[in-house]
Amino acid sequence: MPASTGSLQREAGTLQRMPAQPRIERGWIYVDGSRQDDGTIRLATGQEMRFNPVEAVSQRASAGITWGHILRASVQRLVFWRR
Repeated sequence: MPASTGSLQREAGTLQRMPAQPRIERGWIYVDGSRQDDGTIRLATGQEMRFNPVEAVSQRASAGITWGHILRASVQRLVFWRR
């Protein structure tokens, strides 16, 4: 049975944009998201969360942080704090 035009429009209205990649500055990992009441992270809310590399290890699955982001932030943190 073919889908009606109305149902296609409703389905298209539920699509969300992909959240941007985490940004790394001076050893901090910035993620576009916010913490919900149950403690989970909701991505692409327009708010910004900041993680150090140690915190990012435990939050990486829910915040979309990869090991590459953590390694890059760790190296930047070492270089920045040696100044």
